[in-house]
Parts: sequence; C-alpha cells; structure tokens
Amino acid sequence: MKKVITFLLIICIVFSDLSITGVFAAEAGKNEAATATDASTDTVKVLFVGNSFTLRNNLPRLFKGIAKADGQKVKVKKIAYGGYRLNRYSSKNTRAGKEFRNMMKEKWDYVVLQGYSSEFLEYYNSGAYHSLRKLVNMVKKNGAEPILYMTWARQDGISYSNRSGDFSFNRDEMTLAVSDTYEKLGNEFGLKVAPVGQNFLRCRDEYPDINLYNKDRKHPKFAGSYLAACTIYETIFDRSALNNGYHNTDEKNIGIGKKKASKLQALSDIRMKVDQDVVYMKPGSAIGINAQTYASPDNELYNEKYINRDIISYTSLTTDICIVNETTGVITALAPGKGYIRAMSKSGLSAIITVFVKSRETINLNVTPNMVSERSLYSDNLLRWTGQCGYKYDIYRSIETESHYVHIATVCSDYFIDQRKIRGRKYFYKITASKINGADGYPSESNVSSVSIKKKIRYGR
Repeated sequence: MKKVITFLLIICIVFSDLSITGVFAAEAGKNEAATATDASTDTVKVLFVGNSFTLRNNLPRLFKGIAKADGQKVKVKKIAYGGYRLNRYSSKNTRAGKEFRNMMKEKWDYVVLQGYSSEFLEYYNSGAYHSLRKLVNMVKKNGAEPILYMTWARQDGISYSNRSGDFSFNRDEMTLAVSDTYEKLGNEFGLKVAPVGQNFLRCRDEYPDINLYNKDRKHPKFAGSYLAACTIYETIFDRSALNNGYHNTDEKNIGIGKKKASKLQALSDIRMKVDQDVVYMKPGSAIGINAQTYASPDNELYNEKYINRDIISYTSLTTDICIVNETTGVITALAPGKGYIRAMSKSGLSAIITVFVKSRETINLNVTPNMVSERSLYSDNLLRWTGQCGYKYDIYRSIETESHYVHIATVCSDYFIDQRKIRGRKYFYKITASKINGADGYPSESNVSSVSIKKKIRYGR
C-alpha cells in the first residue's frame, strides 16, 4: 500500500512540474513574441496614404528596403495623389475615398497618414481635423494602427490667410508650428507620430552639405525621402535604422551612397521620449514631467555632441491655463481648460504634453447592506450613484481604514453589488468617473462612503 501511495505521489509531482513548466514556457513565448527588438517572422502589412510627399522617390519602396535589410518582412501599398489633402480620402464620394475604403476591406497592421504640407495650419478648422478623425476611426475599425507622418516646412516658409487671420512663417517657425499640431493630434487620438519634419530641419543644422529639397524648394530629393523612410521605420518598429545596409553597394544601386545614408540614419536614430503625453490636474496643483533624448550606443553624432548634454527646455503654450518651470518641467495648473507644454531638446527634437485642468466634481455615493439572509455570515453591499451616459466608473474599496484603497471593479452603470462581505466588518468605498472613449477632463471622484455590516444573528440562544 505504501508503494502505491508513493507511486501516485511521484506521478502527481511530475505532472505538477510539467504543468508549471508549461505555464512558464507559454509565458516566455508570449514575452518573446511581444519583444519589439526581435526581428519579425510574420509579414507586417503597411499602407501609405498621402500625396506627392509619399509618391516622390517611391517612399514605400524605400521603407520596405530598410525593413528588409533589418530582417523585417513587410508588404507595402500606397494610395497617393499629388496635391491631395486628407479630405479627399475621408470623403466617400471621391475616387480616392472609394479607393481608401476598398483598401480597408483588406487587413493591415499599420496605416501611415500623410496630409498636405500646410494642411493642419491653413485648414485645421475647415475640415482637416474632421478628415483625420474619420480616417483614424476607419483605420482603427480595420484593426490597424494609424501612424501620423509629420510633414516638413518649405524652404522659404509659408504665408496664408484664413478666417483666423493672416499668418506668415519662415522655415524654422513653420517646422515648429506643424510639429506642435501633429504632436497635439497624436496625443488626442493616441497615435504615434513620425517626426519627419523635425528631422528635415535638424539635417540642415547637423549636415548642411546634404540637400533634402528639390529645385521647387518644397518636394523631397531622394535623400529627403530616404530620411523620411528611416524616421517612419523607427516609429513603427521601434528599431533603429543606424548601420542599415540599404544603400548603394558594388552589387546594387539604391540611389544613395553609404556615407550620406549613414549620416541620415544617425540623424533619425536620435529620438525623444516623454514620461507622460497627457496629464490631468486640478487648479493649484503641480506635477513634474520628464522628457529626454536617446540614441543607439554606437551613434557617433549623438555621442560626440549630445550624450548627457542634450538639454531639454519646457515652454507653456497656454499660460492662462498652466505654466511650467523651464528647466525642471514642473507644471502648475492655474485655471480649468486644456493646455499644452512643449519640451524642446538642444538637438532640435520636440514633443507636446497635453494638460487637462479641471476641478473635481463630487459624485454622491450611497452604500447600503443588502442582507442575503438573516442566518448568513455574509451580506451584499449595494452601491448607488447618479450616472451619466458615456462614462465608466472605477470602484475602490478599503477595509477598516480610510486609506489603502484597492480597485475592485469597473462598470458603466449607476450601481454595483459588492458580494459576500463579512458581517461585523466596516467597509469604505469611493468611485471615480471618466469618459469611456478617452478622458477629456480631470476624472470626477465620489465622496467616501462607509457601511458597517450587522453581525450575524445567533439563533437558539
């Protein structure tokens, strides 16, 4: 009998060990598949939507060449017509709009959206914003991730008039204005932005010997499209194009030599990250943000000029709503509204932080015990509040203390039943409310409401 028990014990241990090993192996497999730095074994499908800034020099082909040289399998297609704005693609009545919708019947991993060079300056309030929103919604419905292709400034800048007034920007000013707008849109829609426009201006400062512009001082030469392709590749795959082998060799002629390609690769390899793209504050509060630049360890440009020296400065674009310390990045909220902070590096990269300032609105929360039965050790607690359509409610609970709250549920209704609470114990609750489709203000919070469950009634005494 002892032998049988021992044998069964060994079987249990072996199967338990195999089961645990299988769990860890499966988890490791998931982690490995999710690692962005691993070369993809699956074909990644990328659709480019734009105009001549996408058409010239066949930007999608350059992107594919860079990806292939880095071990990535990609399939690319493009819909691009010279001079087109995004409204031609968002409309269901245009040839381009119908073509885009046909493309959306096919599954994509990424869709790169490129607007007219001054579209988000001249036409922001007269259609550009709404066109982008429609396209983003269609792309997300497809299951793909939209990528914003930030365009560059014209060499001679731009002057234009619209119902907001008369405007004139030189090249530097236009770059900053376009960049700020793309970054704001990226924050609003939760999208990655490929900072091509920033890298065009940085190239002038770092490598004045490289001309990215055609004779019309607007469209890109081959080098300009190559820089754009490197920037978009790094944005999508979070992999550097530094030391990429897609350039002229003895065996093939790509259209750009190794020396020039290496400079543009080094330029696009320097990137900026911010710890918070969107922050929520209430008037009078303060919060710190942190932006920094980074590059590959063997990036000579970055190592020689910027490593540990790429100073970040912070500027408020909406000083009536929030201000910021120029060097520390500490934001102080002043008044309710939507504000913007720009982080700018010495190397010429920038990012926008969106700041929502809103006073907390108190939600009236009531909690009452709902007895399961008089003989039960447990009770259900019924939480009720006044709800709003389009909001979700996060419920937090604490036991015998008014701190250390733990999130227990998220609901879209105006009530919640917290089941099987022990009688004789006191429970504290609070809830927060925020919009389902992305918060556009400081989340509301309820009052703290507590309830004591009556002790179990003892019968037969």
